Amino acid sequence: MNLKRIILLVFFTLTAAAVSGADSSIYVERIEFRGVRNIDKYEIVRNAKAKVSEKGIVIDIDYLKEVLDSSIMIENYDVDIENNLLIVTVDEKYPLFMILRVEKNISVPCLVDEKRNVLDSGRFFKTDMPIIIVEKDFFENEENSVYLKGLFDNLLQIGKEKSDFSVELAEIEIYPGRDLRVKLKSRKTDFIIKNDLNGFKKIEKSAAYLDAVNTYPERLDLKDKRILIRQ
Repeated sequence: MNLKRIILLVFFTLTAAAVSGADSSIYVERIEFRGVRNIDKYEIVRNAKAKVSEKGIVIDIDYLKEVLDSSIMIENYDVDIENNLLIVTVDEKYPLFMILRVEKNISVPCLVDEKRNVLDSGRFFKTDMPIIIVEKDFFENEENSVYLKGLFDNLLQIGKEKSDFSVELAEIEIYPGRDLRVKLKSRKTDFIIKNDLNGFKKIEKSAAYLDAVNTYPERLDLKDKRILIRQ
């Protein structure tokens, strides 16, 4: 064997060893996520380019960690392997709110935390909170911070109650007069309320009544003590 062949053989051997050493792929039977509230675990697995094979699921752990590190919705995470089970424990940034900031000619979706810090803009994220529609000037005005915090706190309180009503909230629009227009899933009625827990309780009771009589007016103003339902 000449010197040139020996050099090439050594080069390919070292290259193969380097590639093998750099590969952090493993085979597992299942992947289990814990602590997930809003993040899409299937999207994480897809982005980590996990593949199903005859041996099970093959996934590159280092690449998976890169995907987890890049998620703006994740505060911390831990990855463990137990008996061919890959366990991904997630500590999400919570709560997170989807805001649709309305300007004159454009509306921009924003993901914000409870302090109104914008984490991302231009994309919609799935959260366990309804989409909040608000004028850009209103949202960015510090004088309205207490009002917005009150709305966030109300939504968190409703979520803590874990009632069927909490998952029915689909859309909330902040009117210039500071009233709220609330839309529920699969119902055409616009509910008008004040920004307080009592207003949301009125929606819950009114929606139950409308479901019972199978009647859904276009608009229902719940700010007064008495409620007038017009067909």
